[in-house]
Amino acid sequence: MSSNRTCYSRSGGKGILLERRKFLATFYQVTGLISVGGLVGCELNLLDRSKGGSSADPVLLELPDGRIRIQSPVYSLPLAYVSRRESKIYVAYESRIGVSVLLAAHISVSSGLWRIPLLGDDVGVPIDAGDAEREFVEHDIREWDPEMLPIEGDYRVQKGAPTLREVSLHCVPVLPEKGWVSGGPWSIMGCDGVADQLCREVFASIGQGRSHESKSYRTCVGTGQTVEFLSWICPQD
Repeated sequence: MSSNRTCYSRSGGKGILLERRKFLATFYQVTGLISVGGLVGCELNLLDRSKGGSSADPVLLELPDGRIRIQSPVYSLPLAYVSRRESKIYVAYESRIGVSVLLAAHISVSSGLWRIPLLGDDVGVPIDAGDAEREFVEHDIREWDPEMLPIEGDYRVQKGAPTLREVSLHCVPVLPEKGWVSGGPWSIMGCDGVADQLCREVFASIGQGRSHESKSYRTCVGTGQTVEFLSWICPQD
């Protein structure tokens, strides 16, 4: 395949023509999918859900605050996304009841606001009306913008079951051209995208590692700088 082959991505019903390399970068950033084989004839070679596929070289992005986001695979539009930055919950209408039970949420009859406990909250303690941190306005999941950067404490709900994953980073590049990092190994739980049940993940810190400037080029020599890593994990509560 030629390196300048063009492929079509679709967003909001409009065709977007992208040079292949830009297409790949845009696709993985927007969807969170991890490549395991690149493109074949502009068909995406996605993770094998039946085997809980993984990537030896995960996609890492630097967040605005300098922390590192480990991309976690998603296989389709989530059933729900809770954005703490926007104080909104995006949810598929047919999944509202199941999502509300999974999140231990109360939907106000009078205002329609979702009152959702945050990670670490005692779900047995009712949330008072007017709690700005825990009240969320409902929107259709189709209004959710996949390009929106998650912040710590965001939730997403998709089909699947919690499955143990090993994450170990050995001098892995950070996009876009942000040097190299090492960290782990960490054992984390994540939704496998296989089981036909609802699975909740929260965007949270999984630990610290070391970062190295781009000039080290896959050698990661020297002590480097301490850096924190975040990923989507199933909360253990």
